[in-house]
Amino acid sequence: MWKKVKNGVKHTVEDHVVNESEKATTKVLNKSEEEIAGAAKENKGAGKEAVSSAQPSGQPETKTTGDYKHYDFVAGDKIIFQPDMSAESDNELPARFTVNNGNAEIQDDNGEKVLHIDKGSGATITPLMNNDHYLPEQFTIEMDMMYENDGNQFSFNTFRIELRKPGERNLSATPPYNLMIVSNTQYEWGGVNAVRYQLPEELKQSLTTPGTWHHIAIYVRKNIAKGYIDQYRIAASNNMPGGFGYVDIKADGRYGIKIRNVRIAAGGDDKYNKIVTDGKFITHGILFDVNQSTIRPESMGTLNEIARLMKDHGDLKFEIDGHTDSDGNDDANMKLSQARAGAVRAKLVSMGIDESRLTAKGFGETKPVDGNGTAEGKANNRRVEFVKISK
Repeated sequence: MWKKVKNGVKHTVEDHVVNESEKATTKVLNKSEEEIAGAAKENKGAGKEAVSSAQPSGQPETKTTGDYKHYDFVAGDKIIFQPDMSAESDNELPARFTVNNGNAEIQDDNGEKVLHIDKGSGATITPLMNNDHYLPEQFTIEMDMMYENDGNQFSFNTFRIELRKPGERNLSATPPYNLMIVSNTQYEWGGVNAVRYQLPEELKQSLTTPGTWHHIAIYVRKNIAKGYIDQYRIAASNNMPGGFGYVDIKADGRYGIKIRNVRIAAGGDDKYNKIVTDGKFITHGILFDVNQSTIRPESMGTLNEIARLMKDHGDLKFEIDGHTDSDGNDDANMKLSQARAGAVRAKLVSMGIDESRLTAKGFGETKPVDGNGTAEGKANNRRVEFVKISK
């Protein structure tokens, strides 16, 4: 039985505390940002993240980490698919996606390359992989999407992320499981017998605001599944059928759709167990603006989990290690990784962790965990590690 996850009650005092701590964190980081700014201008390829650096002018204001203070989505710890579209040509078919029907192509959007699904045609696209069984037992899927609409109202439309079994070839058939956004105000979560639910009112308002990017995320672990849009966990179930092999993305063509920052990751093991067995854990869920140390709001799920872990285990102390890929200037990468590690430390301190329990160190590109020859390898190398400090 599918269940809708209700919104938490807003707490005005808590909001104030979060916003004030965020201001304090930003103040602490100003110096670090200034130190890397000059190097970053000459280091445009370095330290890329799965998110764009800023909201283009004329668009609604970007959300803050305070908006995501109750967020609990945690990304997987091994990148399976994360295409880099920055070098692709405009108005060409995407190099890393298969366009199964309809029309989808690469376009420039305010200096950033996005995957664009045309209005009127609709499309079904799938990540271009070597097989149709790349999804493990535990995985996460993330992407940003934007509706194109010249007016202020939306008529009926659908946008879906569909999970399919290995060997399935009929992409027009109802999938075993999917997250479908319906007319910007409702959603379906499940398969053939999925029930349609209303989205939270604030999310409806956001989804019906033209020119707004939205972060969509799905978490699956065996029979447990959770669905998220922006800071809201909209759905969860504990009777997921399992055995999925691949994912497709589908838009009905009523409106144009822009997609960016698609990421599929495996795993997400219990972090405390990782500390016990390995003495550290790796996170890919802490994201930053491009070539900056500003923490993205979507990072709050991972940061909330780490803060809870440290509050539950008062003896834990960590060295926070920042790492980049090999793109760009070595010196700038080192400074950027140090600034990012420091930003994470400052954020955790603002969330109630004693500063004496955390140190921060940047390693730049000097300690890769994967090859830098692919987009996925570079994404795995861009990471934040928490290394236990022995007493």
